[in-house]
Amino acid sequence: MRHSNPKRSLANQLLLLGALPAVLMFVGLMLFFTNARLSDARQELFDSTQTLADNLAPAMEYAVVSGNRKVLDDILQQASNQTDLAWIRVTDVVGNQVAFAGSDGISQWPGEKVQDKNIHRFTSDILQLPVALGGETDDWFEPDYRISGGALKVGTVEVAVSEQRLTERRTDILLTSGVVGVSLLVFALMLVNRLTATLLDPMQTLAERVLAMTRRDYREADPVGTRVAEIAQLEDNLNQLARNLRQLQESRDQTLALSESAREKAEQANHAKTEFLAVMSHELRTPLNGMLAMVDLVSEEPLTDRQGDYLDTARRSTEDLLTLINDILDVSRLDQGTLLLENRPFNPVVLAENCMASFRHASEARGLALELQFTGNWPDQPEVAGDAVRYRQVLASLLDNAIKFSDHGTVKVTLDWHQEAGDCVFITCEVRDNGHGIPPEQLEQVFNSFERLDSSLSRGSEGTGIGLTLVQKLVELMGGHIDLSSDADQGSSFRFEVPFELTDSNLAPAGASDLPRPDNQQDLSPQERKQPPRALIVEDNPVNQRVARNLLDRLGFETEVVANGREAIRSVTGSNTPFTVILMDCHMPVMDGFTAAQAIRDWEHREVHRETPIIALTADVLPGTERTCLEAGMNDYLAKPVRKHQLRNVLSRWVPL
Repeated sequence: MRHSNPKRSLANQLLLLGALPAVLMFVGLMLFFTNARLSDARQELFDSTQTLADNLAPAMEYAVVSGNRKVLDDILQQASNQTDLAWIRVTDVVGNQVAFAGSDGISQWPGEKVQDKNIHRFTSDILQLPVALGGETDDWFEPDYRISGGALKVGTVEVAVSEQRLTERRTDILLTSGVVGVSLLVFALMLVNRLTATLLDPMQTLAERVLAMTRRDYREADPVGTRVAEIAQLEDNLNQLARNLRQLQESRDQTLALSESAREKAEQANHAKTEFLAVMSHELRTPLNGMLAMVDLVSEEPLTDRQGDYLDTARRSTEDLLTLINDILDVSRLDQGTLLLENRPFNPVVLAENCMASFRHASEARGLALELQFTGNWPDQPEVAGDAVRYRQVLASLLDNAIKFSDHGTVKVTLDWHQEAGDCVFITCEVRDNGHGIPPEQLEQVFNSFERLDSSLSRGSEGTGIGLTLVQKLVELMGGHIDLSSDADQGSSFRFEVPFELTDSNLAPAGASDLPRPDNQQDLSPQERKQPPRALIVEDNPVNQRVARNLLDRLGFETEVVANGREAIRSVTGSNTPFTVILMDCHMPVMDGFTAAQAIRDWEHREVHRETPIIALTADVLPGTERTCLEAGMNDYLAKPVRKHQLRNVLSRWVPL
């Protein structure tokens, strides 16, 4: 198994690469030359000693032949004083010692048996050459003592030298060699370090430049001033890279600036669209509130059949306009991601039956039959957690389309229950009509916003083209999917599947609001129960004032109307008879409903007064409005246009009717 070694710096590696050969060469050369010098010193010592012996031999010829010991002693003494010799010994021809001179501490010859490895002996024969007289040589030497050339050996000079001198010389050689070698090694290392620096300094500068580029600093730095071609090439490449990156950064910054500007403009446009939709929704709901409420009130009066038909047409047209407004707002919220789903328990069977019942009159008017079928293993009391309002909105939109595009036959709705492991259940709903169908090439356009199919298929049925777009987005928001199948002259089938979570049947019923509710209606004194309930209407629009007053009159309320929040505070705090309920508009001049509600609650707390139910009655249906009403101290929320039955249901939560 390979183990990763710690990373070493390039400086250390280059230094090692340059120093290791220098050290090896230093050691090798030191060993070689030191050994050579030691060998030369040894040989020089031996040669000089031998030369001394050879030179002493002729000088001692006469003294040996004549037996003049004094002369021999003087010669030996002078020789031993001038050289570092151990001793000098002179013997005659038969080997007897004639003279001896030793260095300090040596007074006599140690003898042949004494072997000292530190003593080296060198000998030279003392010769007496024959004298030539008249061209003839006197041949008077004994034959046994003659040597070549007729010379006569008369003795031997033996010179002994000690290795102490050689040791001293060796020490001197090692010392001088070491000093010179170490000096050269230090110089070599300094040279290697200098050469390494010439490589590393530019590389370090380039590395810092690369690091600066990682920090988005793409400025070109000063030249590193290297003579190494590769490093110079690397520097040029880095400069080119820096220029390219700087250009890319400038281009990116420009693109980001344009994108940011476009994003800000899009946000401003989106905000403007939201503001426009909010204002338009509010402004459209305000007259619709008067129209629908008055239609409801008129429908309670005695009418002829023709008047009833006219009134029903007006009601349907107004409701269609309200549906269109709601669809536009929902699509806008979905696009902005501000539409939030509720998660409350509801019974899908009851929801489907109620939805079908609401379209019974429209289907009968077109001569169509409605059929509701349940498949799968439905429990006795099916109850799931989800957004019942949005689920019903999807089903109602598909039913409305099916009825609109069918001329005869039956519009069939099928709900299938498929329970997965655990608490998850998938409810599949299929809505099938008997229309002319949709051509295959136009199927992909069905769910596109603001696109209507070929007019030949609509048969005069008008629409904005946002209904199915809203259906698809709502289904996907609930975690489901929707499919479409259509056959020519056989009708179309919309099939959507949505997952839900099973819940206990003991939870709150479907459609219950998340607003806080009291356990009981407010407790009224017996005297208050005998008197008709009093309602304060806080509304700045005269038409809406009249609508609210008429609706409350029909419900048995005595009413008082004020035009803004400040007047509402004055009426509440200055009235001797407390109000039973307050209907509060949110957006009014002088003082809005939020501020007025908070001020009324503060006054009630200071005076230890019973809280009067405050119900928000507003055309503001944007996300967060309901929560803002609660935070301001209101008890309930009702969006305009308000219907009589809706108002009755909300009031019944707080006031005994």
